[in-house]
Amino acid sequence: IPLLGYMDAFFTNLKNWIEGFINDAQAVIFAALPDSPFKDIALPTEVQKILGYINWVVPFYMLGNVLLAWTAAIVIYYAYQVILRWIKAVQ
Repeated sequence: IPLLGYMDAFFTNLKNWIEGFINDAQAVIFAALPDSPFKDIALPTEVQKILGYINWVVPFYMLGNVLLAWTAAIVIYYAYQVILRWIKAVQ
């Protein structure tokens, strides 16, 4: 069926155009933002070594992930409660 081939090409071109538009808009937005003020900060090697030992005892990377998951769960819970109150399913 030749019509399906044209439709497939149309939607593929449309998807590529939308992706290109989003990428260009993102590039413009990021170009307008200032550089990070923290990119040039370098810790002395002694401090890096001590932080490595502290990170071995207290895993900050894992704590950050747990905090992120907990915050997401709380936000989802409150959003769910607002939606239920809006449709008057819960008092």
